Amino acid sequence: MPVASSARRRRAVDPASDIEEDALQHMDEDVVEVQPRKRSTTVAKVKAERKPAVQAGSDNDEGEDEPTDDEPPINEENFGNQPIDRQEAAKLSGMAQDWTMMEETLRRSAFGLLTEVASAVAEFEDLDGVEEELKNLDLLMREVVDIDIEFTHHSKTLKYLQQRIHGDEEIKNLVELYKEGVQERTQKYKKKTTRQRYAKNDQYVAFKQGIYEVQNPDKAMPPVIELLPKENGDASDDDDDEVQVGGVTQDLKCPITLTVLIDPVTCEICNHSFSAEAIKTMLGINKFTKKRCPAAGCNKMISLNDCKADKELARKVKVAQRRAQRREADSDEEEVVE
Repeated sequence: MPVASSARRRRAVDPASDIEEDALQHMDEDVVEVQPRKRSTTVAKVKAERKPAVQAGSDNDEGEDEPTDDEPPINEENFGNQPIDRQEAAKLSGMAQDWTMMEETLRRSAFGLLTEVASAVAEFEDLDGVEEELKNLDLLMREVVDIDIEFTHHSKTLKYLQQRIHGDEEIKNLVELYKEGVQERTQKYKKKTTRQRYAKNDQYVAFKQGIYEVQNPDKAMPPVIELLPKENGDASDDDDDEVQVGGVTQDLKCPITLTVLIDPVTCEICNHSFSAEAIKTMLGINKFTKKRCPAAGCNKMISLNDCKADKELARKVKVAQRRAQRREADSDEEEVVE
């Protein structure tokens, strides 16, 4: 009996386990069967979607490539210069002003510095090598004058082109005309002789006068043209109809105090110079009150506002004072030797 019951239990249990195993197997089979179907369907759909896109893209590429092969290459010569209108021409005035500012900066710095250095070197004219140094400074001054003139060529050319445009002239090749204009002015300047370049240049005249006043005190400088060598192309002295004005002897004494100028100022009305404190005391505190000029023989009415500080004259006063001190020192040495 016990044996039979145990055998029945096993037989009763076995079908259940078989059912579970069969169920699991069926589930696995279902999963295995379903997954490939979904993947194949998805892949098929993706392929179906991608295929026309690729074809369309290839068709577009072919369509775009075809006309580009027939298009000619870009040629810059086909794009010509356009005429400049009046509004654009206004920029030329600004460019010309830039060159003018550079010119003014050069005059404020280089010219004054070279003149001051040359005057200081001229004080030691008795020493060896001084004349050679003055010649080198003279050549350097001429080079700076040439640069200054070149700046002027640029500004004048730009202004001339602007005037042509404002005169309703159609200008397309602006850059070429600008270069040609500057080059033409420069070549014309280079053909001039030394006298023609520098004899009437204000900065160069001041440079030569500064040296001459130190080497020849109390003596007026002759016209600069006489200090420069004559070259081929220069007019002879007899044929020159222009009046050459030489330098004048600068009075370094104040007409009010009758002593050496201190902080000199020069009146723009009559060009007479005074010590700053002396003229302020005479004219009063009101800048615009006019009184007769205190210089002998001058009838001009001047005010304190007309009197401006004169740095160049102040430099000349210092040079004259140093020269006087050196002479006194030399005379004292001579007395000791005697």
